[in-house]
Amino acid sequence: MAKQYLAHRCLIAPPHMDDAFFESTVIYLARHDEDGAQGIILNRPSGVGIKELLNDLDIDADYVHPHAVLQGGPIRPEAGFVLHTGQPTWHSSIAVGENVCITTSKDILDAIAHNEGVDNYQVALGYASWSKSQLEEEIARGDWLVCDADMDLIFNLPYEERWDAAYQKIGVNRNWLSHEIGHA
Repeated sequence: MAKQYLAHRCLIAPPHMDDAFFESTVIYLARHDEDGAQGIILNRPSGVGIKELLNDLDIDADYVHPHAVLQGGPIRPEAGFVLHTGQPTWHSSIAVGENVCITTSKDILDAIAHNEGVDNYQVALGYASWSKSQLEEEIARGDWLVCDADMDLIFNLPYEERWDAAYQKIGVNRNWLSHEIGHA
């Protein structure tokens, strides 16, 4: 049986998540292959606005829409990642799904600052990462649930609604989940 990879899907933290950093999170998996996985937390605003971030990078951001920058994960919190719709036309873009890319180059930030070329985007600082087979082991232990990604979950819903929306996508009321395996 071929191994199923979960790129362009979302991980949902269960209500009993023991890791305070990942508690109540939804993570978009931008990469998952035989070497491991990387993802961006979709529902943890950092407290920094996109305009403030762009200005810190000496990018004139007068035309930018007011978005929060996400705390994307614990690894390399100084590194920026842009999840966006469209095609991988920027210097360092990778297509993840049919209409979702991740880009790490500054040229996309210039376009965002001038409201050009990017319809939907989410900027994050840092990312989450799993080594080879680590994510599969965590899922098998019940540390994560998995749902399909969609544009609302990635880009449109208010951050505080994304965790519950992910549960709704898999038809589960999170309040019914037990943290005791084998005991309902």
